[in-house]
Parts: sequence; structure tokens; C-alpha cells
Amino acid sequence: MPITFGVSPLLLIVCVLGAAGLTWWTYRRTTPSVSATLRWTLGGLRFAAFALILFLLFEPVHRRIFERQEAPRLAVVIDESSSIPFLSDAPDTSLAARLDLLRRRIAPAAGLAPEGETVVYAFGDGVRRLAALPAAWPDSLGFTGARTDIARALEYVLEDQDEGNLGAVLLLSDGRYNTGRNPVYVADRYKAPIFSIVLGDTTESRDVQVESVVANEIAVTGVEQPVRVYLRAEALGGAPVQVQLLQAGRVLAAERLTLPEGSGGAAVNLRYTPQQEGLAQYTVAVSRLAGEATYRNNQETFSVDVLRRKKRVLVVAAAPDPDVAAIRQILTASSDTEIQTFTQKAPGEFYEGSFPASLTGVEAIVLAGYPGKEADPALAARLAEAARRGAPLFFLLSTRTDLEMLGRFFGDVLPAAPEVARPGFVEVSFDPSASAASHPILAVSGDQPDAWKRLPPLLYNESRWRTAPDARVLATAELRGVRLADPLLVVRTRGAVRSAALLGAGAYRWRNLPQDLAAYSNFWPDLLSSAVRWVATPEDNKPVRVRPIRPAFQGGEAVRFTGQVFDESMNPVENASVGVEVAGPAGRRFTFVMDPLGAGRYALDAGALPEGSYRYLARALASGDTLGTAGGVFSVGALTLEYKDTRADAALMRALALRSGGRMLSLDSLDRLPELLAAAPAFAPRNIEVEQEVDYRRMYGFLPLIIGLLTLEWFFRKRSGMI
Repeated sequence: MPITFGVSPLLLIVCVLGAAGLTWWTYRRTTPSVSATLRWTLGGLRFAAFALILFLLFEPVHRRIFERQEAPRLAVVIDESSSIPFLSDAPDTSLAARLDLLRRRIAPAAGLAPEGETVVYAFGDGVRRLAALPAAWPDSLGFTGARTDIARALEYVLEDQDEGNLGAVLLLSDGRYNTGRNPVYVADRYKAPIFSIVLGDTTESRDVQVESVVANEIAVTGVEQPVRVYLRAEALGGAPVQVQLLQAGRVLAAERLTLPEGSGGAAVNLRYTPQQEGLAQYTVAVSRLAGEATYRNNQETFSVDVLRRKKRVLVVAAAPDPDVAAIRQILTASSDTEIQTFTQKAPGEFYEGSFPASLTGVEAIVLAGYPGKEADPALAARLAEAARRGAPLFFLLSTRTDLEMLGRFFGDVLPAAPEVARPGFVEVSFDPSASAASHPILAVSGDQPDAWKRLPPLLYNESRWRTAPDARVLATAELRGVRLADPLLVVRTRGAVRSAALLGAGAYRWRNLPQDLAAYSNFWPDLLSSAVRWVATPEDNKPVRVRPIRPAFQGGEAVRFTGQVFDESMNPVENASVGVEVAGPAGRRFTFVMDPLGAGRYALDAGALPEGSYRYLARALASGDTLGTAGGVFSVGALTLEYKDTRADAALMRALALRSGGRMLSLDSLDRLPELLAAAPAFAPRNIEVEQEVDYRRMYGFLPLIIGLLTLEWFFRKRSGMI
């Protein structure tokens, strides 16, 4: 038999021979003397026990390799996103009736794999494998998925059937994916043919929808705010509609318009004035028209963080340049910021007039390349002293910055300062640190960390920069694809005061992007506004600090929290248990526990929550004692992604089938599937090599056998009176 040992079998043979010699030596003479037959019997029992023990100690494993034939499997992959029910081909019946019709049509597919096994999956937000076959699984389809990721569903089937004989995939969907990458790229390299079935109507349906809403995320009480609403209509040309802006059912603004002829879009401008500070939720709704495919896309919800008043920000510039112009333009357009700009003209002179005698009331100081060559040392010392006394500071490097003066006056109040000043500049890319993805300043890019590298390069000074011990590097420089350790964006929190430094010039080019980068045109305005807002917000000195990564989430988006826990001496606590209780609409409550990240930091992914406004309370415990609590509010908007397009995408479903070697079918032609599968080369049995392994040490029968042999030896020895 093919038995292998953990040690050389020659050593086993030597040990067995040694056991045989020891047994012979033991029984060559006995007291009292017994017959040779009994001596041989007792010796045989002892030798057998010793031999078995030695055999097992040498880790014997029996391996057997053989081939077996595995029948092909058919994977039925069903789209259970919320758009499917209203796209079924029974539009005049109730939702329950349409669901029942769809389930009854899909159910027969469970028995279509000839001589093989059928496995069924359902996908929407995620992917899951349905257990019961063939009759019970249709009842477990919920058709409640808030998003559709076809590519992930196909990849999941490959992962789940990695060791199985996947012969074909039957995909039932409307073809409208709104999450993940293009599934056609997955189909190009798919190892099994995909037979696609289109669910829903591919013709144009009568529908009007709120396509998008553009509004400020931050507003100030008493200041009128604009809201621009984009509508899209299909086959409803010439119909009059009313667009309303509502808060808690109360109409704040309304406009009437006539939809364009045929299919097309229209835009409406609404205005409102927030009266109360805090997180406010608003809804834009367009009136319902008879015969629409669905009413679920007739409204969209958005949230606004309403502040009591504007923050006063002082901008001091080294000299006029495009960066200063962009900073002034961005901060002036911010609804929560009131700026006062002073641009150096000559020592002690500014283009805007005399510098204010007092800095009282200033909530943040922005140094746009300041101090420059023309800077007044007395004013630089005054600004640095204001920072030492608690004025938040945000420094942006410029080609006009006097690095020697910067280090002399501001070296101890900034998170980074020049250690060895050099005049040269090089072009570098902005490379966010992996640990900084959830920081409020960089939250603009969401889950796209590589998006920053597509922006035009910044001018990085070749000086050697020294970061403060308590500073945190949010981004470093990347030179020609090589990541450098040199800091590019640095922040620091000292006590309750915050400061930040952007050590790259030329960010104004991030505002003037070519058409292929237009999607990133908001990065610089958002980063600048977020950085000013972050430094101007005093650091929370509470021992427990838990907050959502943003005040408002889109419908279907994962709600995520970050947190920090400190002890009474403000030392990070790593072993705390941080529970978060979230209270939502209609009294619904959710309880979560944050995951520790080390160094007193914690994180929580609460998943997608229903639409509405929420309050949360976090409580940190260590050794049974409460370290502190933290609370706040956030909101979740309505999800309308599944209802943005009411037509099924037959072209995509056909492409998935053809590129993978399959066919596109209709629900009525499902009975042809066995014939098509039989003709598919991939849908065939395969011989697989199976390796079977038996570890003799894990066979429990050896232990009682060894004990039995030794027991028999002891019994006969005692019966013969031997010692």
C-alpha cells in the first residue's frame, strides 16, 4: 500500500528490530520458569504492542489517488433587485401578482440541467446561494435589492464553484447594473457559457422622474439657498407637472412647467431659506401622472447641514497668483464661510488696504503662500503668536513662499516645517495615505483613492520637511510612479487646536480640468473647503469621539463611523468595547459594536440603512467601567438608482451571452435550454483526479488494540505468577 511516514522508514525498521530484541531479552529467562509456548505468546503480545506504538509515532499516512467523473452543473443566477417586479410583463396587475408570475416562470429552470446538478443564486446588493431545490427557492426571492451588481454576481458563482464542474450559467436579469464594473468584461473571460434571459420590457415606458438634485451640502440659517432639479420624461411630452421642495411634508417652494415633447430632460430652479440649525432633510417631488411605469422615481431626498452662522476666515497671501485667485473664489462661494483676504503688495502694504489691528473673531487663518519675500517680519510674528494662542492655521505652499521666514516664524505652529530649505520645485502626484481614506478632509473621493493621481501634478519644493511628532500625514508625494516618504498634506491636533499644511503649489489647475477629467473638478474645492472647515472646528476633548464619516449618506450607501477612545490622561485606549446604538424613523433601533484598529482608533460599517434621519449614541467600556459617551445625528436619503431607467437592457444581456459562448433566450423559450446545454462543449462531464488521504494516528481503533495487547500480557503473567 502507498504509505508514507513523517520520518525515514529505515529508522522505523531499526526501531522495530530494537523492540524485538528487547522483547527477546526480557523473556529469555523468567521467574518462575514457564513453558516456551507461554514465553513466545507473552513476547508476541508485547512486541505487537511496541510495534504498533512505533508505527503510529512515525506518522503513517495512506494516500490513494483515483479518478471519478463529475457531472456538469447549471448555475441559475436571478436578479432580485427592487427594479425587477415593476419591469415584469404584467404591468396592469398588482405587485404581488407580478412577483408570483415571475416566480412561477423562473421555477422550472431548477430542473433543466440534464444528468447534472442545479445551483441557484440570487443577487441585488450582494449575492447569496439559495438552499432549497427545486420547488422552495422561488418563495425566498425578495426583490428588494437596492442596487444591482451583475459583475459581482458572475464572479461570485465562479468563486463558489471553483472546485466544481461549472458547465453553464442561466442569468435572469433586466440588464440594468448600477454598481460595480461593466459585466461584459467579466463575460469575456468567463469559463462557462452564459445563457441570458431578459426580464422586463425593452420598449420605452411612460415615465417622469427626478434625475438629479444639485444643492449645497452646508447652509447657514437665514441665508437663501438655491436648489436645481433635473427632470427626465419618456413618452410624456407636453404634460404639465409641478415640482415641489418639501421638508417634513411642508411645501417650501414649488414650480410648474410643461414637459418637453417626446423624451428629454428639463431643469427647474427652486429656493428655500433654512431657519433652524442642525441636519435637515429635504425632498424634491414631481407630480404623478397617469400611466407611469413607476412612481418610485418621482422624488429624491437630500440632506443639508445647517449652521447657525458663517465662519470668519482670514486669508493672507504672499503675492497675487492663480492659486490665491482660486482659493478666494472657492471660499467666497462657500455658504458657511465669510472670508477677508489680504494680498501682500510691499512690506507693510496690501492690495486690499490696511491689515486689521485686531484678529478678534477670526476662526481660522489661511496662509496662501505667506510669508513671501515682501512679508513684514512684525506681522508674521503677530500671526504666529495668534496661532500659538489657539487660532487654527492652514498653510498652502506657493512658489512665492519665503521658506527661511516660514521656518523662523511658523516652524513650531505648523504640522510640518522646512528643515533644510532649497529653492527648487519638482512635479509630483498627490498620493493619499491608506490610513487617511476616512479623514474628513479626503472624504471627497469616497472609495476612489487612485482618483487623486489622475489630477494634474503639484509643484513640490525640494526642501527637507520636518513633521511635528504629533502630526499626521494624510498624503505623500509620488514622483514618476515612485511613492516617496515626503509629506504633501499634513494635519495636527494639539489640545483643542487644529492646523494643516498643503506642501504643494499649483492646485488651481485642479479647477481647470480637461473633459476626460471633468468628474474630478470638485476635488480641489471640496478639499479646500473641508480643510478650512476641519481646522476651524475645535477638537473635541471628550475621551470618546465617535462620528459618521459624513453627515448625510445616499440611499443604499454603507453608513460608516470612525471613533477614538482615550483615558483620563488622554492616552489612547486599545481594548475598549465601543457600542453604538442608532435610533431611526418610526422608533426603529439598531445596535452595533465598533471594530478596534489599534492606537485607540475604532471603525464601524453599519451597512445600508433605510431612508430617514437618525440619532446615534456611542458608549465605550473598559474592564466594566464606562469611559464616556458620544452622540450626534446623520441622515440617509432615498435610493432611486433602481428606478432611474425603466427599460430592460437587452443589448447588454445579449453581449454577455455572445461573449461567453452562450445564447440569449426569452422566458417562453426556456424549454430549449436542455438542447442548447447538450450542444455546449463546456457542459460535459469531466474526469477529476481525487486524492484520498488516511492518517492512521486519527484511527481510534489502534488505541484499544494496544491497550488490549498489553492487558492480555499482564493477565497471563499474573496468572503464571511471574514477576
